[in-house]
Amino acid sequence: MDHKTSENGSEIKPDLKSNPDEPSVKTIQQLNLEKGNRTRVSKTLAYSLLGILLAILIIVVFVLPSMVDETRDKVATVEEDNTVTTQIDRSVLAQKPIAQALFSELLIKIDELKLYGIQFWGGDQWSQVLLLQQDGDDGYQSAQYDLAAIKYREAMQILANMEVSVPVRLEEALNQGLNAILDGNKDEAVANFEIALAIDGTNQEAKQGLERAFKLDKVLESTTLGLNFEAEGKWQEAMQSFANALAIDSEWLEALSGLVRSTKAFDAEQYQGLLSSGYQLIKEGKFDEARTAFEQASAIQPGSEQVAQAIEELGLRESMAKIKTLKYKALSAEVNERWASAQELYTSILKLDPNISEIQENLIRVNQRIELENNLIYFANVADKLNDDKLFNQAVQFLAKADSIVNKGPSLEKQIADLRQILSIAATPVPVTIFSDEMTEVVIYKIGSLGVFKQTVVSLRPGVYIATGSRSGYRDFQLRFKVSGRATNQVIRVECKEPI
Repeated sequence: MDHKTSENGSEIKPDLKSNPDEPSVKTIQQLNLEKGNRTRVSKTLAYSLLGILLAILIIVVFVLPSMVDETRDKVATVEEDNTVTTQIDRSVLAQKPIAQALFSELLIKIDELKLYGIQFWGGDQWSQVLLLQQDGDDGYQSAQYDLAAIKYREAMQILANMEVSVPVRLEEALNQGLNAILDGNKDEAVANFEIALAIDGTNQEAKQGLERAFKLDKVLESTTLGLNFEAEGKWQEAMQSFANALAIDSEWLEALSGLVRSTKAFDAEQYQGLLSSGYQLIKEGKFDEARTAFEQASAIQPGSEQVAQAIEELGLRESMAKIKTLKYKALSAEVNERWASAQELYTSILKLDPNISEIQENLIRVNQRIELENNLIYFANVADKLNDDKLFNQAVQFLAKADSIVNKGPSLEKQIADLRQILSIAATPVPVTIFSDEMTEVVIYKIGSLGVFKQTVVSLRPGVYIATGSRSGYRDFQLRFKVSGRATNQVIRVECKEPI
C-alpha cells in the first residue's frame, strides 16, 4: 500500500516486508548482493550495476544530505514495524491486507463525498467518520490490523449511509434556505443554499436562492419602508417602495401583497376623489370635465353602479342645461324674428326631451309665423298676378291674419305695410289706351271681348294681361303686356296684319 495521508493529517506507513518493491529497500538489497557475489556478475549486470551506482553517487552527493534524517526515521520505523510484526498473532497479521484494502476504499469514498461537500453538511456523522479513520490509522500503526479493519469498516458504513442521503439532504437544504428567506434570516439562507450548491453545483434553484439571499437586506429595507408608508396612508410612496423591493426580488411575497394592498387603497382613494370631483364639476356646469372624471373612475372600478348613477345624473343635468341654453337661444331668435333658427332650436330641444309641452307650443307658434312670413313674401313677389281676383282675395286674407298678431315685430310690420301697399296698388284700376285697325276683334284675357275699334280706353288693375286679336284671312295676333300702377298714359296696339 502506497503512502497516504488520512483526513486528520497522520501518515499511514505500509509494512516494508510486505512491500519488497519499495525503491529504498531495493537499493539496499542490491548493494548487499553486489558485495557478496561480485565474481558472478555478468557483463550486462555489471553495466546495470554501474548505472545504479552512478545514480546512487548523484543521490549521495546532491540529495542525501537533506534526506539523511528522513531516511533514518524510515529505517527506524521499518525496523520497529518488522519487530512488532514478528511478535503479533498470525490471525491479526492476516487482517493487514484487509485493513489496507478498506483504508484505500475509505479514502476513495471520502474523496467522492467531498465532491458533494460532505464536509459542509456531514455534521456529527462526518466528525465520527474522521474519528473512526484516526482510530483505524492508530490501530494500523500499532499493528492492530484487526482493530484498524473494524474502524475503517464502521467509517465506510457511515459514509455509505450518508451517500444515500445526499438527495434528501439537498432537498432539505433547499427547503431550509427558502424558509430562511421567508423568515428574513439572510445568514441561514446563505448557509443552506451554499450547502445545496456544494452538493449540486449546477442546481438552478440553489443558485437563484443564494442570489435572493444575498439581496435580502435590500429587499427587507424597501419592504419595511413600504409598510411604514402604508401605515401612514401614503399609498403612492408605499407602492413605489414595494415595487423597488420586487425589482430586486420579484418573488418576495410580502412586497407582492403590500403592492396589491397599497394599489387597491390608492385606487379606492382615487376613485372616490374622481366621483366627488365629477359631481362638483356638474354643479359648475363643466360637463365634459365631469364626464372625463367619471370615465377615469370607471376605469378604476369597471361596472361600478356608483359610476353608472353618476353618469346618468350627468346626462340629466347636461340635458337640462342644454335645453335651457337652447330655449334661451330660441326665444332670442323669436324676438329677433329669426323664425327658421327658432324652429331648429325648438326641434333640437324636443329631440332631447319630446315631452316638454311648452316647447311643443312654442314650436307650433314658430311654424305658424314661418308659414305666415312665407306667404307674405310670396304675395309680395307675385304683385303682377294680383289682378287675379282669387289670388288677390287670398292675399287680403293673409294680410288680415298678419295684422291680427299682437306682437308683430319690426320685420312683420314692414312686411304687412309692404303687402298692404301692393294690394292697394293692385286694387286701383289704371286707364290703358288700346289702338286697333277697326277690322280686328280684340279680346283681353280675364276681361272679355272689346269688339272692333280704332281706339278705346280700358280701366285695368295693375298686373300682367294677354290681349288677342283675330281677323278673317289673317293670322291671330297675341300681346302680353303689363299694367303698372305707377305709370300713366299706358298705350298698346292690337291688330292682325299677317295674311294667311
